[in-house]
Amino acid sequence: GRPLFPTTLISSLQREINRDAPIWDFISEDTIWSCTTCGACVKACPVYIRHTDYIVDARRALVMNMKLDERKNALLLSMSSYDNSFGMSNDNRNSWLSEAGLKKASEIRMVENLLWIGCMGSFDPEARDIVRNFVEILRKAGVIDSYAYLGEEETCCGDPARRLGEESKFQDLAIKNIEIFKKYGVKTIVTICPHGFNTFKNEYPKIDGSFSGIKVKHYVEVIKELIDAGRIKPEASKEVFVIHDPCYLSRHNGIVEPQRSIIRSFAELREPRRSGGNTFCCGAGGSNYWYEVPEKTKISHIRFRELQDTGASSIVVLCPFCNAMLNDASAVLSDGKVKVKDIAEVVNESIK
Repeated sequence: GRPLFPTTLISSLQREINRDAPIWDFISEDTIWSCTTCGACVKACPVYIRHTDYIVDARRALVMNMKLDERKNALLLSMSSYDNSFGMSNDNRNSWLSEAGLKKASEIRMVENLLWIGCMGSFDPEARDIVRNFVEILRKAGVIDSYAYLGEEETCCGDPARRLGEESKFQDLAIKNIEIFKKYGVKTIVTICPHGFNTFKNEYPKIDGSFSGIKVKHYVEVIKELIDAGRIKPEASKEVFVIHDPCYLSRHNGIVEPQRSIIRSFAELREPRRSGGNTFCCGAGGSNYWYEVPEKTKISHIRFRELQDTGASSIVVLCPFCNAMLNDASAVLSDGKVKVKDIAEVVNESIK
């Protein structure tokens, strides 16, 4: 029920592209802001049109002409003033991780594995629990000493700025972050958020070619490696799970098997109607998490019902944004009876 129809958008561009008029004269601003950049239209297109590229370009035009509402302006102001999307000071950012046994990059100088916490993991309480569970897994596996975090030197990866159309801020953040990675000789970056994963893996190498020498992993890949190596062993569970695949992990980057292998190693897994590379968006992508979009039914509600229909007792998520969106949907549609759990929480709870 959103105003965005990808086919109509492309047809309008084709018809009007030579007109000497701004894009918002023939495509509504609501249409342009409705996109979650989930990529479903790109994957479905039989002639390989990359609709989201045109949409992000249109957003850049809107940003340049200051055609932004209060919430979008607030997000860009936060990123401009604080280099993060929450508008909070980076002083003592994630200092609690030192108490959890994780070393700070500035203490060890050369970093083998950098744990990138991200803005959600740093400032959102629920997302911080995801980080806690993953760090505890690293501790139980006996590999925590090979990881470090940046603390107050960590800023935003730049994903919200680029999706919103503020390209200059994205490039500014990317250049600063790349210099920090070089400073500490980072070999591998492990991210909690699929958006940061995609940004580092696919977009930073185009800013600085030397960045391609750094490995980028999502934390679900690390958990899978630890299980395969026998460093952690989840105990059998009678719980029934269903996985919600994040768009930026599964569709954009093809990572669909590690999470399934993990859950199947100790519990029953059921699949929703749309899963893996054909997943359905939670509604947060494309910076939609930060502002309101006109719609008849919330995307998160549609997705929650699909997952609930499997009869699984818990929904497994792999993204702090998906976690927030589906938890909200569960509270409204099931009074919280259907649990939404991050995969790090599920695995950590299953290890003695």
